[in-house]
Amino acid sequence: MISTPLSIENFSEFAIGSVMLLFQIGMFLIFRAALKEVFKKAGRTMKTDPLLGASWWTAAAFLIALSPFSNSWLIFIPMMICYILIVRSLFRVGEQLDGTGYFLINAPVKISNRTFGRMYFLIAIGTVIMCSVYYNHLKLEPQEYSIPKTTEARQNLLDMGFPAEALKYLTDEDLTMLSGALNVESFTKLLMFDPKRIEHQVGFGNYTQINHTYEAGNKNIEVTTVYIEMPENVVYVLQYFSWKGGWPVWQDGIMISGENQANDKQVVSSSLFYTKKGKEYTADFPRLVCERVPINTMFGTYYHLLITGALSYPFSSEDQGGYVLYRYRVETDSDIYLTHSTLSYVHLVSPLQIPYRRTEDLILSGAYTFVDELQQHYTTYDSLEYRDIE
Repeated sequence: MISTPLSIENFSEFAIGSVMLLFQIGMFLIFRAALKEVFKKAGRTMKTDPLLGASWWTAAAFLIALSPFSNSWLIFIPMMICYILIVRSLFRVGEQLDGTGYFLINAPVKISNRTFGRMYFLIAIGTVIMCSVYYNHLKLEPQEYSIPKTTEARQNLLDMGFPAEALKYLTDEDLTMLSGALNVESFTKLLMFDPKRIEHQVGFGNYTQINHTYEAGNKNIEVTTVYIEMPENVVYVLQYFSWKGGWPVWQDGIMISGENQANDKQVVSSSLFYTKKGKEYTADFPRLVCERVPINTMFGTYYHLLITGALSYPFSSEDQGGYVLYRYRVETDSDIYLTHSTLSYVHLVSPLQIPYRRTEDLILSGAYTFVDELQQHYTTYDSLEYRDIE
Protein backbone atom coordinates (compact mmCIF):
# COMPACT_ATOMS: atom_id res chain seq x y z
CA MET A 1 0.00 0.00 0.00
CA ILE A 2 2.87 2.40 0.77
CA SER A 3 4.03 2.32 -2.88
CA THR A 4 0.55 2.77 -4.38
CA PRO A 5 -1.84 5.74 -4.70
CA LEU A 6 -3.79 4.33 -1.74
CA SER A 7 -1.14 5.82 0.54
CA ILE A 8 -2.25 9.38 -0.34
CA GLU A 9 -5.98 8.80 -0.14
CA ASN A 10 -7.79 10.44 2.77
CA PHE A 11 -9.68 7.48 4.09
CA SER A 12 -11.72 8.14 7.23
CA GLU A 13 -10.54 6.51 10.43
CA PHE A 14 -14.02 5.07 10.96
CA ALA A 15 -13.98 3.37 7.55
CA ILE A 16 -10.52 1.88 8.07
CA GLY A 17 -11.38 0.78 11.61
CA SER A 18 -14.64 -0.80 10.46
CA VAL A 19 -12.89 -2.83 7.77
CA MET A 20 -10.24 -4.02 10.22
CA LEU A 21 -12.93 -4.87 12.79
CA LEU A 22 -14.95 -6.93 10.33
CA PHE A 23 -11.82 -8.71 9.12
CA GLN A 24 -10.66 -9.58 12.65
CA ILE A 25 -14.07 -10.72 13.88
CA GLY A 26 -14.53 -12.67 10.65
CA MET A 27 -11.32 -14.60 11.32
CA PHE A 28 -12.44 -15.36 14.87
CA LEU A 29 -15.83 -16.64 13.71
CA ILE A 30 -14.32 -18.81 10.97
CA PHE A 31 -11.88 -20.27 13.48
CA ARG A 32 -14.81 -20.78 15.87
CA ALA A 33 -16.73 -22.78 13.25
CA ALA A 34 -13.67 -24.95 12.61
CA LEU A 35 -13.21 -25.45 16.35
CA LYS A 36 -16.79 -26.67 16.68
CA GLU A 37 -16.14 -29.26 13.97
CA VAL A 38 -13.09 -30.49 15.88
CA PHE A 39 -15.15 -31.00 19.04
CA LYS A 40 -17.94 -32.63 17.05
CA LYS A 41 -15.57 -35.21 15.55
CA ALA A 42 -14.05 -35.85 18.97
CA GLY A 43 -17.54 -36.41 20.43
CA ARG A 44 -17.08 -33.69 23.00
CA THR A 45 -18.95 -30.52 23.89
CA MET A 46 -17.34 -27.11 24.20
CA LYS A 47 -17.59 -25.97 27.81
CA THR A 48 -17.06 -22.33 26.89
CA ASP A 49 -16.98 -20.30 23.68
CA PRO A 50 -13.69 -18.35 23.88
CA LEU A 51 -13.63 -17.17 20.25
CA LEU A 52 -17.09 -15.67 20.53
CA GLY A 53 -15.87 -13.88 23.64
CA ALA A 54 -12.79 -12.64 21.75
CA SER A 55 -15.11 -11.25 19.06
CA TRP A 56 -17.20 -9.39 21.62
CA TRP A 57 -14.14 -7.91 23.33
CA THR A 58 -12.71 -6.84 19.95
CA ALA A 59 -15.95 -5.00 19.17
CA ALA A 60 -15.85 -3.41 22.63
CA ALA A 61 -12.31 -2.11 22.02
CA PHE A 62 -13.45 -0.61 18.71
CA LEU A 63 -16.37 1.19 20.36
CA ILE A 64 -14.12 2.51 23.12
CA ALA A 65 -11.77 3.91 20.46
CA LEU A 66 -14.71 5.79 18.92
CA SER A 67 -15.98 7.17 22.22
CA PRO A 68 -15.66 10.87 23.15
CA PHE A 69 -13.04 9.88 25.73
CA SER A 70 -10.67 8.39 23.15
CA ASN A 71 -8.32 11.40 23.40
CA SER A 72 -7.90 10.99 27.15
CA TRP A 73 -5.07 8.99 28.67
CA LEU A 74 -7.66 7.27 30.88
CA ILE A 75 -8.92 5.37 27.84
CA PHE A 76 -5.72 3.31 28.08
CA ILE A 77 -7.12 1.39 31.05
CA PRO A 78 -10.31 -0.06 29.48
CA MET A 79 -8.45 -0.67 26.19
CA MET A 80 -5.80 -2.73 27.98
CA ILE A 81 -8.51 -4.67 29.82
CA CYS A 82 -10.17 -5.55 26.49
CA TYR A 83 -6.91 -6.74 24.94
CA ILE A 84 -6.01 -8.80 28.01
CA LEU A 85 -9.42 -10.49 27.84
CA ILE A 86 -8.93 -11.16 24.11
CA VAL A 87 -5.56 -12.83 24.77
CA ARG A 88 -7.02 -14.90 27.63
CA SER A 89 -9.85 -16.04 25.36
CA LEU A 90 -7.36 -17.20 22.74
CA PHE A 91 -5.36 -19.11 25.36
CA ARG A 92 -8.53 -20.97 26.37
CA VAL A 93 -8.74 -22.37 22.83
CA GLY A 94 -5.54 -24.32 23.40
CA GLU A 95 -6.71 -25.52 26.81
CA GLN A 96 -9.94 -26.89 25.35
CA LEU A 97 -8.11 -28.69 22.53
CA ASP A 98 -6.07 -30.70 25.05
CA GLY A 99 -8.97 -33.05 25.75
CA THR A 100 -9.96 -33.68 22.13
CA GLY A 101 -6.93 -35.77 21.12
CA TYR A 102 -5.43 -33.04 18.96
CA PHE A 103 -1.87 -31.99 19.64
CA LEU A 104 0.94 -30.22 17.81
CA ILE A 105 3.83 -32.12 16.21
CA ASN A 106 7.02 -30.86 14.62
CA ALA A 107 6.92 -30.50 10.85
CA PRO A 108 9.11 -33.00 8.93
CA VAL A 109 10.72 -30.12 7.01
CA LYS A 110 11.98 -27.13 8.93
CA ILE A 111 12.59 -23.67 7.49
CA SER A 112 15.22 -21.72 9.36
CA ASN A 113 14.42 -18.28 10.70
CA ARG A 114 17.13 -16.79 8.48
CA THR A 115 15.69 -18.35 5.33
CA PHE A 116 12.18 -17.30 6.27
CA GLY A 117 13.35 -13.75 6.97
CA ARG A 118 15.20 -13.51 3.67
CA MET A 119 12.22 -14.84 1.71
CA TYR A 120 9.87 -12.42 3.45
CA PHE A 121 12.25 -9.53 2.71
CA LEU A 122 12.59 -10.47 -0.96
CA ILE A 123 8.84 -10.86 -1.40
CA ALA A 124 8.22 -7.49 0.29
CA ILE A 125 10.86 -5.74 -1.83
CA GLY A 126 9.56 -7.38 -4.99
CA THR A 127 6.01 -6.29 -4.20
CA VAL A 128 7.12 -2.70 -3.58
CA ILE A 129 9.10 -2.61 -6.85
CA MET A 130 6.23 -4.05 -8.90
CA CYS A 131 3.72 -1.60 -7.41
CA SER A 132 6.11 1.31 -7.97
CA VAL A 133 6.67 0.36 -11.61
CA TYR A 134 2.95 -0.09 -12.25
CA TYR A 135 1.65 3.05 -10.56
CA ASN A 136 4.47 5.44 -11.58
CA HIS A 137 4.14 4.59 -15.27
CA LEU A 138 1.04 6.59 -16.15
CA LYS A 139 -1.20 5.10 -18.80
CA LEU A 140 -2.13 7.01 -21.96
CA GLU A 141 -5.03 6.65 -24.38
CA PRO A 142 -3.26 7.43 -27.67
CA GLN A 143 -4.74 8.41 -31.01
CA GLU A 144 -2.88 8.30 -34.28
CA TYR A 145 -1.84 11.78 -35.36
CA SER A 146 -2.42 13.21 -38.82
CA ILE A 147 -0.86 16.45 -40.04
CA PRO A 148 -3.55 19.16 -40.35
CA LYS A 149 -4.13 21.10 -43.54
CA THR A 150 -2.50 24.50 -43.84
CA THR A 151 -5.48 26.83 -43.61
CA GLU A 152 -5.47 30.61 -43.86
CA ALA A 153 -5.62 30.89 -40.06
CA ARG A 154 -2.56 28.68 -39.67
CA GLN A 155 -0.65 30.54 -42.32
CA ASN A 156 -1.41 33.89 -40.67
CA LEU A 157 0.04 32.68 -37.37
CA LEU A 158 3.09 31.27 -39.15
CA ASP A 159 3.64 34.62 -40.85
CA MET A 160 3.49 36.31 -37.44
CA GLY A 161 6.30 34.08 -36.15
CA PHE A 162 4.42 31.19 -34.53
CA PRO A 163 6.79 28.16 -34.39
CA ALA A 164 5.67 25.65 -37.02
CA GLU A 165 6.60 22.57 -34.94
CA ALA A 166 4.26 23.71 -32.17
CA LEU A 167 1.47 25.06 -34.36
CA LYS A 168 0.89 21.73 -36.08
CA TYR A 169 -0.51 20.21 -32.87
CA LEU A 170 -3.16 22.90 -32.35
CA THR A 171 -6.66 22.07 -33.53
CA ASP A 172 -8.84 24.21 -35.76
CA GLU A 173 -10.89 25.10 -32.67
CA ASP A 174 -7.74 26.48 -31.04
CA LEU A 175 -6.96 28.53 -34.14
CA THR A 176 -10.45 30.01 -34.10
CA MET A 177 -9.78 31.37 -30.61
CA LEU A 178 -6.46 32.81 -31.79
CA SER A 179 -7.94 34.61 -34.79
CA GLY A 180 -7.44 38.33 -34.54
CA ALA A 181 -4.08 38.03 -32.76
CA LEU A 182 -2.20 41.32 -32.50
CA ASN A 183 1.27 39.87 -31.99
CA VAL A 184 3.11 36.57 -31.58
CA GLU A 185 6.44 36.18 -29.83
CA SER A 186 8.32 33.05 -28.79
CA PHE A 187 11.26 32.21 -26.53
CA THR A 188 13.21 28.94 -26.46
CA LYS A 189 15.47 27.39 -23.84
CA LEU A 190 17.11 24.00 -23.36
CA LEU A 191 16.37 22.47 -19.95
CA MET A 192 19.12 20.12 -18.74
CA PHE A 193 18.66 17.22 -16.32
CA ASP A 194 22.22 15.83 -16.32
CA PRO A 195 24.34 18.88 -17.19
CA LYS A 196 28.10 19.00 -17.16
CA ARG A 197 29.29 21.69 -14.77
CA ILE A 198 32.32 23.64 -15.97
CA GLU A 199 34.27 25.89 -13.63
CA HIS A 200 35.85 29.14 -14.84
CA GLN A 201 38.42 31.09 -12.83
CA VAL A 202 39.29 34.68 -13.63
CA GLY A 203 42.08 36.43 -11.73
CA PHE A 204 42.03 40.12 -10.79
CA GLY A 205 45.29 40.75 -8.93
CA ASN A 206 45.00 38.96 -5.59
CA TYR A 207 41.34 38.22 -6.20
CA THR A 208 40.07 35.18 -8.11
CA GLN A 209 36.51 35.08 -9.38
CA ILE A 210 34.98 31.64 -9.91
CA ASN A 211 32.03 31.17 -12.25
CA HIS A 212 30.27 28.11 -13.53
CA THR A 213 28.63 27.30 -16.82
CA TYR A 214 26.76 24.20 -17.89
CA GLU A 215 26.87 22.03 -20.97
CA ALA A 216 24.03 19.76 -22.00
CA GLY A 217 24.30 16.08 -21.14
CA ASN A 218 22.16 13.24 -22.47
CA LYS A 219 18.80 14.21 -20.90
CA ASN A 220 17.39 17.50 -22.12
CA ILE A 221 14.12 19.18 -23.04
CA GLU A 222 13.74 22.04 -25.46
CA VAL A 223 11.02 24.37 -24.18
CA THR A 224 9.37 27.06 -26.28
CA THR A 225 7.07 29.63 -24.73
CA VAL A 226 4.80 31.40 -27.21
CA TYR A 227 2.85 34.55 -26.29
CA ILE A 228 -0.16 35.49 -28.41
CA GLU A 229 -1.40 38.99 -27.64
CA MET A 230 -5.11 39.49 -28.26
CA PRO A 231 -7.38 42.56 -28.06
CA GLU A 232 -8.76 43.71 -24.69
CA ASN A 233 -5.64 42.61 -22.77
CA VAL A 234 -6.30 38.91 -23.37
CA VAL A 235 -3.14 36.82 -23.64
CA TYR A 236 -2.78 33.23 -24.79
CA VAL A 237 0.37 31.38 -23.73
CA LEU A 238 1.60 28.15 -25.26
CA GLN A 239 4.15 26.11 -23.32
CA TYR A 240 5.61 23.64 -25.80
CA PHE A 241 8.31 21.09 -24.96
CA SER A 242 10.10 18.29 -26.79
CA TRP A 243 12.58 15.78 -25.42
CA LYS A 244 16.15 15.67 -26.73
CA GLY A 245 17.32 12.37 -25.26
CA GLY A 246 16.30 10.82 -21.96
CA TRP A 247 13.67 8.27 -20.98
CA PRO A 248 10.56 10.05 -19.63
CA VAL A 249 8.48 7.07 -18.51
CA TRP A 250 8.19 7.53 -14.71
CA GLN A 251 5.55 10.13 -13.83
CA ASP A 252 7.30 13.37 -14.75
CA GLY A 253 5.69 16.52 -13.40
CA ILE A 254 5.15 20.08 -14.63
CA MET A 255 4.03 23.33 -13.07
CA ILE A 256 3.12 26.46 -15.03
CA SER A 257 2.93 29.72 -13.13
CA GLY A 258 2.53 33.36 -14.08
CA GLU A 259 -0.30 35.86 -13.59
CA ASN A 260 -1.31 33.71 -10.64
CA GLN A 261 -4.00 36.15 -9.51
CA ALA A 262 -5.88 36.21 -12.83
CA ASN A 263 -9.40 35.05 -12.04
CA ASP A 264 -10.20 33.90 -15.59
CA LYS A 265 -7.03 31.89 -16.15
CA GLN A 266 -7.86 28.55 -17.75
CA VAL A 267 -6.38 25.77 -19.86
CA VAL A 268 -7.63 25.95 -23.44
CA SER A 269 -6.09 22.73 -24.76
CA SER A 270 -3.22 20.36 -24.08
CA SER A 271 -1.70 17.23 -25.55
CA LEU A 272 1.23 14.85 -25.45
CA PHE A 273 2.80 13.45 -28.59
CA TYR A 274 5.33 10.75 -29.46
CA THR A 275 6.29 8.30 -32.18
CA LYS A 276 6.22 4.53 -31.89
CA LYS A 277 7.11 2.00 -34.57
CA GLY A 278 7.25 4.73 -37.19
CA LYS A 279 3.83 6.20 -36.38
CA GLU A 280 3.07 9.42 -34.54
CA TYR A 281 0.50 9.52 -31.75
CA THR A 282 -1.12 12.12 -29.52
CA ALA A 283 -2.73 11.64 -26.12
CA ASP A 284 -4.21 13.65 -23.28
CA PHE A 285 -2.21 14.40 -20.16
CA PRO A 286 -2.92 11.70 -17.55
CA ARG A 287 -3.31 14.51 -15.01
CA LEU A 288 -3.56 18.25 -15.68
CA VAL A 289 -5.45 20.81 -13.61
CA CYS A 290 -5.65 24.57 -13.24
CA GLU A 291 -6.66 25.35 -9.69
CA ARG A 292 -5.98 27.64 -6.78
CA VAL A 293 -3.25 26.52 -4.42
CA PRO A 294 -2.71 28.02 -0.94
CA ILE A 295 0.70 29.66 -0.51
CA ASN A 296 1.66 30.38 3.11
CA THR A 297 3.92 33.37 3.74
CA MET A 298 4.88 35.49 6.73
CA PHE A 299 2.26 38.00 5.58
CA GLY A 300 -0.56 35.47 5.43
CA THR A 301 -2.00 32.89 3.06
CA TYR A 302 -2.41 33.66 -0.62
CA TYR A 303 -4.14 31.57 -3.26
CA HIS A 304 -2.30 31.26 -6.56
CA LEU A 305 -3.92 29.92 -9.70
CA LEU A 306 -1.40 27.35 -10.97
CA ILE A 307 -1.38 24.72 -13.70
CA THR A 308 0.08 21.39 -12.61
CA GLY A 309 0.19 17.98 -14.20
CA ALA A 310 1.95 14.66 -14.60
CA LEU A 311 2.91 12.65 -17.65
CA SER A 312 4.59 9.48 -18.86
CA TYR A 313 5.30 8.02 -22.26
CA PRO A 314 5.26 4.41 -23.48
CA PHE A 315 8.50 2.49 -22.91
CA SER A 316 9.34 2.08 -26.60
CA SER A 317 8.32 5.58 -27.68
CA GLU A 318 10.53 8.23 -29.28
CA ASP A 319 10.35 11.96 -30.10
CA GLN A 320 8.31 12.67 -26.97
CA GLY A 321 6.85 16.07 -26.24
CA GLY A 322 3.74 17.99 -25.36
CA TYR A 323 2.11 21.37 -24.98
CA VAL A 324 -0.28 23.32 -22.78
CA LEU A 325 -2.22 26.27 -24.18
CA TYR A 326 -3.85 28.56 -21.65
CA ARG A 327 -5.33 32.05 -21.56
CA TYR A 328 -6.04 34.88 -19.14
CA ARG A 329 -6.82 38.58 -19.07
CA VAL A 330 -4.19 40.94 -17.70
CA GLU A 331 -5.78 42.93 -14.89
CA THR A 332 -4.89 46.49 -15.82
CA ASP A 333 -6.78 49.63 -16.81
CA SER A 334 -4.83 50.13 -20.04
CA ASP A 335 -3.26 48.07 -22.80
CA ILE A 336 0.20 48.91 -21.49
CA TYR A 337 1.33 45.88 -19.53
CA LEU A 338 4.07 43.33 -18.94
CA THR A 339 3.25 39.69 -18.28
CA HIS A 340 5.26 36.55 -17.60
CA SER A 341 5.15 32.75 -17.54
CA THR A 342 7.28 30.01 -15.99
CA LEU A 343 7.42 26.33 -16.87
CA SER A 344 9.01 24.10 -14.22
CA TYR A 345 9.70 20.49 -15.18
CA VAL A 346 10.62 17.57 -12.91
CA HIS A 347 12.03 14.42 -14.48
CA LEU A 348 12.06 11.18 -12.49
CA VAL A 349 14.77 8.68 -13.38
CA SER A 350 13.40 5.89 -11.19
CA PRO A 351 9.92 4.57 -10.34
CA LEU A 352 10.85 3.95 -6.70
CA GLN A 353 9.06 6.49 -4.53
CA ILE A 354 8.43 5.35 -0.97
CA PRO A 355 5.89 6.38 0.06
CA TYR A 356 4.05 6.98 -3.20
CA ARG A 357 3.64 10.66 -4.03
CA ARG A 358 2.27 12.48 -7.04
CA THR A 359 5.08 14.44 -8.67
CA GLU A 360 3.02 17.61 -9.06
CA ASP A 361 2.22 17.50 -5.34
CA LEU A 362 5.93 17.28 -4.58
CA ILE A 363 6.54 20.37 -6.71
CA LEU A 364 3.84 22.32 -4.87
CA SER A 365 5.18 21.22 -1.49
CA GLY A 366 8.61 22.68 -2.29
CA ALA A 367 10.47 19.40 -2.73
CA TYR A 368 12.09 20.90 -5.85
CA THR A 369 13.49 24.43 -5.61
CA PHE A 370 14.77 25.09 -9.18
CA VAL A 371 17.44 27.39 -7.75
CA ASP A 372 19.78 27.05 -10.75
CA GLU A 373 16.83 27.28 -13.20
CA LEU A 374 18.30 24.44 -15.27
CA GLN A 375 14.89 22.74 -15.27
CA GLN A 376 12.86 25.93 -15.43
CA HIS A 377 11.99 28.36 -18.22
CA TYR A 378 11.05 31.90 -17.18
CA THR A 379 9.98 34.43 -19.80
CA THR A 380 8.37 37.87 -19.93
CA TYR A 381 6.32 39.59 -22.59
CA ASP A 382 5.76 43.30 -23.21
CA SER A 383 2.54 44.37 -24.87
CA LEU A 384 2.77 46.29 -28.14
CA GLU A 385 1.65 49.51 -26.47
CA TYR A 386 4.25 49.03 -23.74
CA ARG A 387 6.99 48.87 -26.37
CA ASP A 388 5.77 52.05 -28.04
CA ILE A 389 6.40 54.12 -24.92
CA GLU A 390 9.90 52.77 -24.32
